[in-house]
This record gives sequence, structure tokens and C-alpha cells, in this order.
Amino acid sequence: MQLTMTRTVNDRKRWYRLEVVPNLFGEWLLIRSFGSLNRATPMRMISEVFGDQSAAMKAYEELLNRKQKRGYEVSMRW
Repeated sequence: MQLTMTRTVNDRKRWYRLEVVPNLFGEWLLIRSFGSLNRATPMRMISEVFGDQSAAMKAYEELLNRKQKRGYEVSMRW
């Protein structure tokens, strides 16, 4: 599951991507990447490991709610 959100801050477009994927060891990763739309590469990527999918999805939902409160709007979901 992957979700991309955007917002404008001081006339600069920002993006934030959340992704939940399984790894080869049966764990689940929550990958966060974010940056400016003016740059081709992410400014930063953070990866967190969870023991099961439900824990990863709970963290995903918490981050999604936090980012929406800060003004991010969902632009793509797949």
C-alpha cells in the first residue's frame, strides 16, 4: 500500500509518501519519504520495522492523520 500527499508551504510544493511493504523475513516495513517537488530525489527516507501487518497499518493510519492535520492532502493512493 502506498500513499502520496502534497501541501504548499510558503509558495513551495512539498510531498510526503507513506508505504507499507513486507520484507523477506516476514516483517513489515513502514517507509516514509518526503521532500520538495522542485527536487528529483527525496530529501529524506525513514524506514520502520514492525512484527506484523496490523502494527504497521496502525502506525500508517496515525501518521496519515497527523499529516492531514498539518495540511497535507492525498494526491495519489495505490
